[in-house]
Amino acid sequence: MTASGRWTRSLASAAATVLLAACSSSDEPHTLTFDVTGEGRFAITYVINGRPTTEPQVTPPWRKDITLAEQGKDTWSLSIRRLGAGSVSAVAYVDGQRITSTAGSGTSGGGTSDLSGSVG
Repeated sequence: MTASGRWTRSLASAAATVLLAACSSSDEPHTLTFDVTGEGRFAITYVINGRPTTEPQVTPPWRKDITLAEQGKDTWSLSIRRLGAGSVSAVAYVDGQRITSTAGSGTSGGGTSDLSGSVG
């Protein structure tokens, strides 16, 4: 291989490294999306970096987009509690990429489906 060929390959490798670092930087904001479908009524609680938010009466479909703008690692969780008979399916996305999901059903209230994760 010529010196020119080695330099071109090194330059391409360096460019790929910079591109990967830029795409995965935890300093950039990310969008976390919760997408809940199903039948019935639910109480939904989501916690972002230790801060809980509860929506006590939700009828699917329900969707929530949250901007994660903090530097470093962001943590999150989603808890869906059935308020009666029904079925539920929930998916979490980060920047449009599906990262986890859950589903459940029942004939009486009290069942819970949970998701959690971190970004950064």
